Order: sequence, then C-alpha cells, then structure tokens
Amino acid sequence: MEKLKRINRGAWEYLSKFEPATWVKAYFSHGPKVDNLTNNMCEVFNAKIVNYRIKPILTMCEEIRCYLMRRMVKHKQLLENYSGKLAPVQQKRLDRLIRPSKKWLAEWTGDEERKRFEVSRKNTKVDVDLIKQTCSCNKWQLTGMPCIHAVAAIRKRHDQPEEYVHPWLCMESIHKTYSHSIQPVPSQEFWTRSEYSRPDPPIIKRPIGRPKVHNRQKNPTEPMMQQSAKLKRSFKVTCSKCGSEGHNYKTCKGAPSNPN
Repeated sequence: MEKLKRINRGAWEYLSKFEPATWVKAYFSHGPKVDNLTNNMCEVFNAKIVNYRIKPILTMCEEIRCYLMRRMVKHKQLLENYSGKLAPVQQKRLDRLIRPSKKWLAEWTGDEERKRFEVSRKNTKVDVDLIKQTCSCNKWQLTGMPCIHAVAAIRKRHDQPEEYVHPWLCMESIHKTYSHSIQPVPSQEFWTRSEYSRPDPPIIKRPIGRPKVHNRQKNPTEPMMQQSAKLKRSFKVTCSKCGSEGHNYKTCKGAPSNPN
C-alpha cells in the first residue's frame, strides 16, 4: 500500500475505504479452505440458467431442478470409478507442487514430534508446522492444500503429501456432498387437488404518463471515467478551405487561405 501511495495517491485513497478482509488475501478467513472466487461460480451458474429465467416461475423452478438433477447424476457417474484419496482437481493441484518443492531446503528444528521445519531458498525462509498444518506464507491455511514449502517439509519426512490435505478436499467429503439425490416431481396433472381456491394473478396497475427511469446508484469514480472518455472522443473540425476551426468546407463562407 505504501508503494501504491507513492505511485498513485488516488488509487490508494480509493482502496483504503474498504476493509482489508474483503480484498487482501493476507486478511482472508481460514475457515472456507478454498480459494475459488464466488463471483466466478455465480456467473457460470447464471449463464447456465439464463434460458430458464425468462419463463414463468413454476416452469423456471422445474427446469432448474431438472438441470441440477442431471448435473449431479453426471458427477456421480464420473466419480464412482475413481479410487484416489483426493478429488481429481485437487490431486492435479498437488502434483504440480511436488517437482518445484525440490528447490526448497527443509531443516528440522529439533521438536519432539519432528514436524516443525524451517524451509528456505536463497534469502527466503518460512516456518512450517505439520502438526498445526500451518505455514508462514499463509497459503496452506487459506486453501487447505499444502503449499510448496509444506510439500518440501513433508518430503523431508518421507511422508505422503495427500495425508496432509484438509478433509474437505478429499473424496470422502465429495461422496458426502453427492450422497443425496433430487427427488422426482410428477407433472401438474398428477398433483393432489387442494380444497383451497386457486390464487389469481395480481392486478396490473399502470400509472398515468410515461414510466419513470430508476437510475442505479453510480460509483463515485464513474463520472470521472466518463468525463475522461468524453475528452478523448472530443475533436475539432478544421476547414480545408480557409483553415479555421469550427466548420467544414461545405459551410465555409470565408476566403480560401491559399488562392491557388
């Protein structure tokens, strides 16, 4: 932040308005054990159901239910023959850390459990505790996956890195996630008729006159960005006949700048 303040004070003031826990990875919570962006998952799911959202409420809910049912069945079929300890995606992430971890030197600090290491490379040193499953780089606590420093310490003990992955990333948790199934729903003709009267649609009341436009609340930086964009697009017309600005050749009433 101090470097950013020297480079761009306006950007520093803008970011200082927000709590560090909302955007600085060093302040994130260690609870979720996953570093996926929720916004990305919401956008993907929104793109999948975009054709369902334009339909009536019952039809929309029914088609979303069928989509989720098909997706869960597809995942179950893909995972039923998988025998690894970790989920396939997590196993690939761990495999990518094993080879680079050879460049780090892990030294035992002398504790009784032989699970406290000082891992170093060149001028960088970190503290790895295999009992608490922590590393001073903070990545292990955030993701639940041993970082490159932890993998170097685990290999020093000749242990398997898969044994130090958080249980939420293992196949046991994946099977628990897909242990339930979405129950089938018969069509409307098989529904049990209720003794209550059917609800009527709400009465649409259109106000007199042109409908009002509800403008959204703009970010404080948007007017400045729009103004800078307008300045970039602005230009002055120069007449090719007299050389003056503000009009073109067709509307020029002055004498030509060059008689020839």
